[in-house]
Amino acid sequence: MKVKPLTAILSAFVLVVLAWVLFSYIPNAKSQAERVPIRIGWQLATATQGQLVEVLKRTNLLDRQGLDPTFVPFSYGEPEVAAALKGDLDVMFSSGQSVNNLLARGGKWKVLARLHFIRAALIVPPDSPIKEIKDLRGKTVACTFGSFGHREATTKERAAGLDPQKDVNHVNMDIIEIQKLVGAGGREKWGKFDAVAVWEPDISMFKDDGSARVLSSHRAVYLLSVSDKFIENNRPSVIKFLEAVAQSWEFFNGARERVNQWYIDDSQFGFTSASLISAAKEDPNFNAKSIADVDLMLGEEGLRILDMGAKWSQEQGYTQTVVPIRKAIDQTLLAAAQKGLDTGKFEKADVILPSTREVALKDESGDFLGSVPLVGIFLLQVLVTLAAIEAGQWLGTRRANLPEHERESEGAVSAVSGAVLALLAFILALTFGAAASRYDLRRDALMGDVNAIQTTYMRAGLVPEPHKTLTRSLLRDYVEVRMNVGDVYGDPEQLKALRSRTSALTAMLWSQAEELAAKDTNDIYALFTEGITDMVEYQNKRIAFGSNFRIPTFVWIILVLASCISMFTMGFQFGITGRRSFPSQLALVLTFALVIQLIYDLDSPGKGFIHLNQQPMIDLYQNLSK
Repeated sequence: MKVKPLTAILSAFVLVVLAWVLFSYIPNAKSQAERVPIRIGWQLATATQGQLVEVLKRTNLLDRQGLDPTFVPFSYGEPEVAAALKGDLDVMFSSGQSVNNLLARGGKWKVLARLHFIRAALIVPPDSPIKEIKDLRGKTVACTFGSFGHREATTKERAAGLDPQKDVNHVNMDIIEIQKLVGAGGREKWGKFDAVAVWEPDISMFKDDGSARVLSSHRAVYLLSVSDKFIENNRPSVIKFLEAVAQSWEFFNGARERVNQWYIDDSQFGFTSASLISAAKEDPNFNAKSIADVDLMLGEEGLRILDMGAKWSQEQGYTQTVVPIRKAIDQTLLAAAQKGLDTGKFEKADVILPSTREVALKDESGDFLGSVPLVGIFLLQVLVTLAAIEAGQWLGTRRANLPEHERESEGAVSAVSGAVLALLAFILALTFGAAASRYDLRRDALMGDVNAIQTTYMRAGLVPEPHKTLTRSLLRDYVEVRMNVGDVYGDPEQLKALRSRTSALTAMLWSQAEELAAKDTNDIYALFTEGITDMVEYQNKRIAFGSNFRIPTFVWIILVLASCISMFTMGFQFGITGRRSFPSQLALVLTFALVIQLIYDLDSPGKGFIHLNQQPMIDLYQNLSK
């Protein structure tokens, strides 16, 4: 009886599947435009700027605009202005008062848009005998000099008939230290201080928890400013950046609780979602229903506030004359961005840096392999193996019909088949060992990364402010970026973006170490520096073991060819002997394909079903947040 082979049908199917797999992994030939680096200064203790920064940081709003962002945190405006004057920033998110100070010192910058309105206030302990501004005569007030909180205090004091220079003792204090002062408690007085000047979200937070009473307040404005040099060299990118900022408002309005939690986790200042919402309501964009409703123009109110701030700076002696701040306002680029926004042709922003809370929740849901179809590599291996066996079976059956002196002996065929299968098993063992050892190396590098970060975070507690707070904020950002690296090894574009952010954060951490070393070269600073170098070492190891060191393509080719030859030989043996067992054959094919799938998954972090558990990094972040 003539046996009709399945070879032609199976071979055609295999070619189709193979072509599909190959084309799925061919890199996009379209050249990617060079990404434009952009350094964005922002202030840790300020809302609603904090939420907008979180959106820009954690979504692909900037990445898909061809921008490579670096977010540089500051505790308040003065150090941010200093960095801008040194040329270390391209963009400033800051109060109008900080911009005024920047321009007064010769900064070549332009105010392009309003980021949001914000409220500043003078607050006192809840049971303080101070009821009115005039009661501050002879009292001590803590405020951040040069800030709009300082402006609130002195302006209201002067309006109440007090001389801020003589009648009230103002003490310069970082806003972070002021937060700690109020948080330490006191119903009538905070240490030696009778009142403090703060801004949102501190105002709402202290008012809501009953730890302070508002004595006076006024509305200020937060601005988006860009250096003249950056505008000159990257004008189209500035327009795209403005578009992304407007979209960040839209994203925030659509996911307020989520974004608030991002900021709460990152800032570690004890803010509540309710206080952040109260702060955000100060700006009209809080009520925007769509991107078309978002308005970043300064308007007359914003201009009036800036004029008041310029006059105040001159009165306080920060500037010799009133800075003509209106001349630095250029909203033409915002108008150009608005034209793009009016088209409404924007994709929904994707979150590329989920918080540790979200990652932990995803991990707790489990990985149910049964609900996921087998990937192309498994299906391809099954088809190739079946085709090889069928081809061997067809040829063996034909050879079995030949005269006895012309066909191969069953013993010889059995010996060859056994030898070939033994060699295949040897190759499989070597390949599996290589993949498993790299999995172990990735696990060890992850644990080393966790330990290095935790050590550096603890050592950061030994350095003085503001380096302590800034460094720990950067380290929390660093942990979240490192936590997501393991999931994007198979995506070159996302991996490139996360590596860029990691490098930027490392550079900022190193700059903190350099500043400390410039002040003093003691052993504590040396330990802090050593921790950063250990982080860099494990950063490089994780990328190398996860993305660079893989089973070579030639080894995969040899493995596939060896498997095809082995299965062909086995099929030939079935045909010669005429003893074929389809269930046994199917079991062999599926088992072999599963082994190949296991090796492929172990060697392909971020692609297959086997993922390195990131719980140690999640636990680290949660520990750093306490």
